[in-house]
Amino acid sequence: MHDRPSKSGTSAAAQSRPPKNASRRADDVEFSFEIGSGLLAEVRRLQSLLAERDKTIQDLKEEKDDLDKTLETLRGTLRQQEQQSNTLREENWNLEVTVQDLRNALAAHRESKLEVEVKKLNRHLTSMQDHFDQFKNEAEILQTHLEELKVTRETDIAQARTVV
Repeated sequence: MHDRPSKSGTSAAAQSRPPKNASRRADDVEFSFEIGSGLLAEVRRLQSLLAERDKTIQDLKEEKDDLDKTLETLRGTLRQQEQQSNTLREENWNLEVTVQDLRNALAAHRESKLEVEVKKLNRHLTSMQDHFDQFKNEAEILQTHLEELKVTRETDIAQARTVV
């Protein structure tokens, strides 16, 4: 950095350089200031974008955490409902088996009751047939006795007519 020439060996050209250099330096300082200002503005803009991105990331993380909690809650609820569904399915199966057993027992009871009723009716029928057979035999005996009485009466009438 030899911006400043030594005072001992200065020429006329060397003396006219400082004002040109000063003018260039002012331009350079202004240019540097503009670059610095532009860079500072760009850094601030990028920091703002970075802050927005960080906020978005944080919001997304919070949303993801909320969704994860909701997902875990839903999974727990689903497991609980599956267990309840399995329990109800098993209970339903047991009830259907019980209903089938009760139907079978009812059918067996009805069949048994009907068999008892059939036996009772058969005994009653047999008893009635026996009574009918007795009455029929008695009627035949009475019919035979009546026929005998008719014959005896006719014989008695015929004998009485011959005697009189």
